[in-house]
Amino acid sequence: MDRIIRVAIIGCGAIGRVHARAISQLSKAKLVAVCDVNEGPAQSMASDFGSQYYTDYHKMFATEELDLVTVCTPSGTRLDICTAAAAHKINILVEKPLDITAERCQQIVDVCEASGVKLGTIFQLRFTPVFRRLKEAVDQQRFGRLILGNAQTICYRPQSYYDSGGWRGTLAHEGGGALMNQGIHSVDLLLWMMGDVVNVDAYTGTLTHNIEVEDTVTAAVEFANGAMGSIQATTSVLYGIDKRLEIYGEKGTVIIDGETVVKWEFEDGFPLEVLDEKRIQLSASSPLIEDVQGHRDQIGDMVDAILEDREPAVSGREGKKAVDLILAIYKSAGMI
Repeated sequence: MDRIIRVAIIGCGAIGRVHARAISQLSKAKLVAVCDVNEGPAQSMASDFGSQYYTDYHKMFATEELDLVTVCTPSGTRLDICTAAAAHKINILVEKPLDITAERCQQIVDVCEASGVKLGTIFQLRFTPVFRRLKEAVDQQRFGRLILGNAQTICYRPQSYYDSGGWRGTLAHEGGGALMNQGIHSVDLLLWMMGDVVNVDAYTGTLTHNIEVEDTVTAAVEFANGAMGSIQATTSVLYGIDKRLEIYGEKGTVIIDGETVVKWEFEDGFPLEVLDEKRIQLSASSPLIEDVQGHRDQIGDMVDAILEDREPAVSGREGKKAVDLILAIYKSAGMI
């Protein structure tokens, strides 16, 4: 009989339920346990998905035979959980961001490598067909020399969104605001396409919310390959566009709004060749994820990485890169 990967989820809020729905669609994985410090959400999710529930992850790790744990707790809580999971030789997949400081991210990477467990970071947009095709164009040098790379996350969150959890909008628990929480996906995509950043000049502001972190940020960046670019993120624009990615080269131009291609032009005619899938676009004004396909594909890759004994497609080290750039932007702006 083929091996089934036994999975647990820590954190039974909205994103934990996205993970649960995604896991339920995988033939090689089974959700066997969930954990949350609040018993109500844990019990409810366990009932909905046919698993055991816990309020103490240490007890869960000691009781259950687990191959993988996905971590869906508030952003600044991941280090201790990952350290405990690694001590039990459990592979780990962490929701973005990996953690909220460079030091904590590095500690997570180090403890997993020392324990010999696999570590992945959720950046589900990397599994979207249009972005995978764009990455092929970059890797095949269809753009020629890369000139400009721009990433925007222009969305809206009401004050009630930040008031709904004591950790939201705080530097200590969320590590930042619009960029660390909403914009990090665009930051990751930009780094994936354009490569490392060597210089940053940034501005941040808190323009429409009562929070201690930024709700608006803009940054100019210089990439190691000599290309230039910009990063913008906000949760203050009522009629936002969510995400926009622009990649410009001497031989090609691509502009993508959300997952919709606005422009795809290459000198050599490199075709898009992506099926017109009926996917639910993320909303610029809602934090809820309705389409779990990206999470399903990434968790499925993590399951395969365990079965095949290889690195996951988005490793912990890859996850740290996005956090490092965001922190560099915050530092440039004088926020940290």
